[in-house]
Amino acid sequence: MQLPFRKLFSNIILFKLVEETKATYALPLLNDCSCPTTNFDLQMSKGAHDVFILVIIFLGFNWKPKHVTLGLFEAPKTSGQTLARNLIQLLDAYHLKNKIIAYVKDEGSN
Repeated sequence: MQLPFRKLFSNIILFKLVEETKATYALPLLNDCSCPTTNFDLQMSKGAHDVFILVIIFLGFNWKPKHVTLGLFEAPKTSGQTLARNLIQLLDAYHLKNKIIAYVKDEGSN
């Protein structure tokens, strides 16, 4: 078995896996989305960047609470603008930008 080259994996295979996962799991779940909020949480801090995870929390039309993780992204520690830009890109990709009713950010401090 030959493993793919790193460039092939990162540029083609990984992108295809993300798109298939989005179409198979995330988008069908979000079809039942009512009153969504976001929670983006600091997962790890490395060097000059922080890594965040974006979770959408919402009530389904049957009033059952649901959540879906939309992605991980990096942002420079000092840049709220980069964080906002990454957040909006992810929300746009899932057609949620105009539906969000609240944003919650955990700074990760204990």
